Amino acid sequence: MLKEERQSMILEIINLRNKIKSTELSEHLSVSEDTVRRDLRELAEGGFIKKVHGGALANPKTPEAVYRQNGTPSPEATLIAQKATTLLREGMVLLIDGGPVTLALIDQLPAELTLSIFTNSIAAADRMATLPNVHTYLLGGKVTGRNRLTSGIEVIRAIEELHADLCLINASSLHETIGLTSSNRDLAIVKKAMIASAARAAICCPSEHLGQIQPFKVAKTTGFSTLITDLMPEDAPLAGLISQELHIL
Repeated sequence: MLKEERQSMILEIINLRNKIKSTELSEHLSVSEDTVRRDLRELAEGGFIKKVHGGALANPKTPEAVYRQNGTPSPEATLIAQKATTLLREGMVLLIDGGPVTLALIDQLPAELTLSIFTNSIAAADRMATLPNVHTYLLGGKVTGRNRLTSGIEVIRAIEELHADLCLINASSLHETIGLTSSNRDLAIVKKAMIASAARAAICCPSEHLGQIQPFKVAKTTGFSTLITDLMPEDAPLAGLISQELHIL
């Protein structure tokens, strides 16, 4: 059974039963628990389920998650993307990873700017390939999960050969003390490499992800010059980050 078929079956089972244990899925699909855990992790990263200890829960926002993955960004992502365009200048070399803000940003790119954009997002590269003034470069490597992001040593080496003017990083968790973290180790390493290869780096973080912590460290907030969010700088959730001399858009 292909991974895509197996994950579709897992989704159907979870949506039908609302909650299931990894051991039950392993027996039902005749695969190892390690395989089930990997599938659940990827589905959770895509927003399709909620992973819990020993199993998974149905995500009540699954239709919304699917809708966004197919290309329609949330109002928050659109606002962040609009703010991010104010950092763009003619002839810039950009490094961008994947996520809702990235897809929203592509829709907001000023048509008159000529840009060179390197990304590990297959969805982003596909969209940008049709833009006449954007030179699009897809960083090739292992494709990670349903979000269609590339990772691995090939991606890291390609990034290390670059010197970008600006790096825009999607954040799914940002804590004022811990910094930027990720749920996926391979993608955390890609984010680190992008930040190190850019003259400036900006975090694109929807307010719902502020204060959250995930297992794999990416960078302290001191590694960024700018935080772009859907909040106003004076809003309470940003108080601890403002004190760290981050420019907030």
